[in-house]
Amino acid sequence: MALLIEGGPVSQFKALVREIGHNKDVDIEFATILAPLPDIRIKIDNMPIELDADDVTVCEHLRDHKREVTINGGEVVEMTVMSPIKAGDRVAVAMYADNQGYLVIDRI
Repeated sequence: MALLIEGGPVSQFKALVREIGHNKDVDIEFATILAPLPDIRIKIDNMPIELDADDVTVCEHLRDHKREVTINGGEVVEMTVMSPIKAGDRVAVAMYADNQGYLVIDRI
């Protein structure tokens, strides 16, 4: 079950935090990346199934994204930051909504 939220990355994150809130039912688990983005597949430790791109949401800093930067005080340029996650990486995953929602929050 992927959480589909409209808007840019910041509004998506805010909406996701609103959805999760300070919920004591959120668990943090460890997982292994089986296939990288965009067709991500993960295996959460101690779970018998694999989750795919339709099942998980991935935080922006782990996806390909664009940033405006300056180099050596020069002009502002846009650069693309490539996803740092690859097959075999270990990640932290927040499980919420009675373990029906999965958010990949960071590489570990």
